[in-house]
Amino acid sequence: MAAKLPQSTKLPALLVSVLFALAGCMFVRHPGNVPDIGLDKVGALDGKYSVALINAQPDSNLQQKEYLAAILGYAYVNYNEWTEFFVNYYSNELKKRGVNVTSDSPNKILVKLDGFTNILESFKKKTIIHFRFSTADGKIIKEMYETDTSGLDPGHAYAGVIYHTVEKLLNDSDVLDRMKAY
Repeated sequence: MAAKLPQSTKLPALLVSVLFALAGCMFVRHPGNVPDIGLDKVGALDGKYSVALINAQPDSNLQQKEYLAAILGYAYVNYNEWTEFFVNYYSNELKKRGVNVTSDSPNKILVKLDGFTNILESFKKKTIIHFRFSTADGKIIKEMYETDTSGLDPGHAYAGVIYHTVEKLLNDSDVLDRMKAY
C-alpha cells in the first residue's frame, strides 16, 4: 500500500505537479474573427477588376512567436494557415467591392505571410506581420509590415493587423493595377 502524504505537503505537491504540467504546454494561435470593412469606409471599385489570390506560403510548420511566461511556455503560429485565412478574408472584401475573384483570372497575386512578431509593451500586445504580394514570376508587387496594438488580448491585435492590411490594400494603386482586366 502506498504511503500517504501528510496533509501539509499535499497542496505544495499539487502546485508543483501543475507547474510542471504547464511548463511543457504549447499554445497554438489560430486566426479568429476579423470584422468586415464597411462599404462606407472603402467603397466599390470603379472599373473592371479580376484577380486570383494564391496562398504562396508553403511552410505549415509551427513557428514559435511569443513567450508567454516561464510557467506557460510559448505560443506558436502556422504561417500557411494564417496566409490562407488572410487570402479568404481579402477575397471576400474584394468581392464585396465588385472584383471578380476567381482562380481563372490571368491576374495572379501570390500572397505570403513572411513574418510574425509579438511584443509585450506597457501591458499591451503589439503584433507585427510582414506580408508579401508578388507575381507568378516572383516580382514583388508590394511588401507590408502592418502593426496593431490592442491591449493584452492577442486575438484583437491579430485581427487588427489583418483588418488594417486589407483596408490599405483596397486603396493601394500598385496592387489594384495588377487586378485590372484588360
